[in-house]
Amino acid sequence: MRPAENINDLIKKLKLKASTDLDKRIHGDISKELAESDKTKSAVVQPKIGRTIMKSPITKLAAAAAIVIAVLIVISQFGGSGTSVVWAEVAQKVQASRGVIFRGIDTTMDSQNSESDYIMNYLSSTHSRLDFYKGDQVTKTIYDDFNTNTVILVDHLPNHKSYVKMTFENIEQSSFLINPKSMVQKFLSCEHREIGQKIVEGMLCEGIETTDPTFDDSGHDYSTDSVIARIWVNVKTGYPAQLETKIVRNNSEIHIGGIMDQFQWNVELDESMFEPEIPEDYIDISQ
Repeated sequence: MRPAENINDLIKKLKLKASTDLDKRIHGDISKELAESDKTKSAVVQPKIGRTIMKSPITKLAAAAAIVIAVLIVISQFGGSGTSVVWAEVAQKVQASRGVIFRGIDTTMDSQNSESDYIMNYLSSTHSRLDFYKGDQVTKTIYDDFNTNTVILVDHLPNHKSYVKMTFENIEQSSFLINPKSMVQKFLSCEHREIGQKIVEGMLCEGIETTDPTFDDSGHDYSTDSVIARIWVNVKTGYPAQLETKIVRNNSEIHIGGIMDQFQWNVELDESMFEPEIPEDYIDISQ
């Protein structure tokens, strides 16, 4: 049996699940490797024992197997061109997630003049906490209680040092654009299209995009001029890895843009982290 036939049989036995083009590339790379090996052996005078070993079909097969296994490792890490996200399963996993931690970046604000560079979000089924960071310092914290519909904002800036308590009719609805669970459900209920694959935080992800104005239907009183929103899902884990939004409202008077990334899904969040921490010298400005 020729080496090429050995390669074909080996790939079949390993049940490599990839596209036809990928199969051809793998086959071509391995055949090229064997051909180069044969040229090298012809050009260099080898000891008798070396010629015996390199002529052995078993040794050639082992070399081919090593190359195929290396390729399989890469495919397992980056998904392969034949891998596809099952979006219904993504929605199920997101809703079943006990808790989620992620970073939020406001892309509509000037980061140099803003009070914060990014926000760390901690979200459970009953609470959320948002820590606003400027460099490595927390400038403010917002605590949301979905059961009581109350919000407590604590301002940590040196010249402010205050807090305020507010009540809303439906916090979860008003915080739609910072709730990835709600956003994923909304994505899949709107008209959307597939936008291919890209690497996010070192992992292969697959994305969809929507420009459907109903994506911005979150209970506000503004008209929606335009929407561009994208979600990228980790092919390996099936969880969202990045969400992007750009929304224009009220005849271009209001621009909203943001990125969510650095996700940690299905984590157990201690309830104590949602209890407001207010220093004694902070002033209550609720009245």
